[in-house]
Amino acid sequence: MRAAPADLVYDPRPVSQQPKKGGSDTETDVPVGSRVGPRSDPGELGSSGLVSRLTEGLADRYGPPLAVAHGGMGVVETVQDKPLARVLARKVMHEELRDQRDVVEMFLREARITGQLDHPNVVPVHDLGVSDDGGLFFTMKLVTGRTLREWIAELPPEGAIERSELLDLLDVVLRVCDALAFAHSRGVLHCDIKPANVMVGEFGQVYLMDWGVARWIEEEALRVVASEDDDDRVIGTTGLMPPEQARGAPLDERADVFAVGALLYNVLTRRPPFRGETGVQALTAARLCRFPAPDDLAGPGVVPPALSRVILRAMSKDPEDRYPTVIELKADLQRFVRGGESFEAKVFEPGEIVVNEGDPGDEAYIIESGRCEVLRGAESIRVMGAGEVFGEMAILSSGVRTATVRAVERSVLRRVSGKALLDELDEMKPWMGALVRRLAERFREREVEQD
Repeated sequence: MRAAPADLVYDPRPVSQQPKKGGSDTETDVPVGSRVGPRSDPGELGSSGLVSRLTEGLADRYGPPLAVAHGGMGVVETVQDKPLARVLARKVMHEELRDQRDVVEMFLREARITGQLDHPNVVPVHDLGVSDDGGLFFTMKLVTGRTLREWIAELPPEGAIERSELLDLLDVVLRVCDALAFAHSRGVLHCDIKPANVMVGEFGQVYLMDWGVARWIEEEALRVVASEDDDDRVIGTTGLMPPEQARGAPLDERADVFAVGALLYNVLTRRPPFRGETGVQALTAARLCRFPAPDDLAGPGVVPPALSRVILRAMSKDPEDRYPTVIELKADLQRFVRGGESFEAKVFEPGEIVVNEGDPGDEAYIIESGRCEVLRGAESIRVMGAGEVFGEMAILSSGVRTATVRAVERSVLRRVSGKALLDELDEMKPWMGALVRRLAERFREREVEQD
């Protein structure tokens, strides 16, 4: 490789002391937090101009490949970055694809989009260049570990996933949501979310990999499709893609929302939602959004109902019926992880009675949002807010309600039965469920003795 041209050499002086480029006295500042849009890709130079400048990079920076893995557009090598004495991953375009302009543009697009996504769950890109033999490449942080696909393959082929491992898997999906939320804020769609593209590092790192078919949201909004059944316009992984992507239609953030739902489906059922004996059959299933419900595939009780609801909403055929953003999908997953989605939610309008004094009851309530008033007779005792619990004694010993509770404003409450609580405790720690069950029996026995 040749030495870099003067305008690409690092200048240690502060920007204010460096000479202006192109003889202009006017500086152009990019505001902090400004969104990177399609106009920065592939740049004013275009692919040919950019490649010609990259050939003028530093000579002999990288050592010979230490290991090689093959991919669709190129090979991924591990190489030593000699000046910094570190090992990196280097993606090099296949030799037979170097003359195909659209593939070159896609390769450059992946490098530049990934390089602009500075987020803990996106692998950092360090360098973009051309080797002595004309091979376009970019280097990235080397991540060791396993893919989510490999993790899923190690799970039992059927049956429920043990709770602690399920929570670990959900944590990975939550990190994928974080990466996507950041990318969407920068105007980028991933468009190829699948277990093979999620890397889990040896020390808990999670990376959403392979942004090779990523798209700019602004460009998608302007795109017009002549034929929705043009297979040449379909790029991505058929088994998990949203129906609009399978038809080659314009996409928005809800396409990635669908794909996260499909990823979760794949984790819990151990197979992708869209399958067929041929690729055409799988593509047709994706276009029609035809897939078996998680419970039908995995069996009753295998997929927690709350997670099944998240999957089915995220994977709605009509984008309008999905979560509007990946952040809202993530919120429901977090609620499940924290235990809030295990119990049925019910909405109470202002003035509506939740429980009546003197009525029998065997359920408790958790106020998720809103406020509720406690009354004895006509007297107001207090007003409760989000996070508070009432009726908890009814779980241990069924009897009549000692007070009336009504909604002060529109409120969302989680209804908790004694059985549901004990089932939750048994799932987490069987000894805890047994202990609470015995305490409840003792409480009932004491009440009988007092009567």
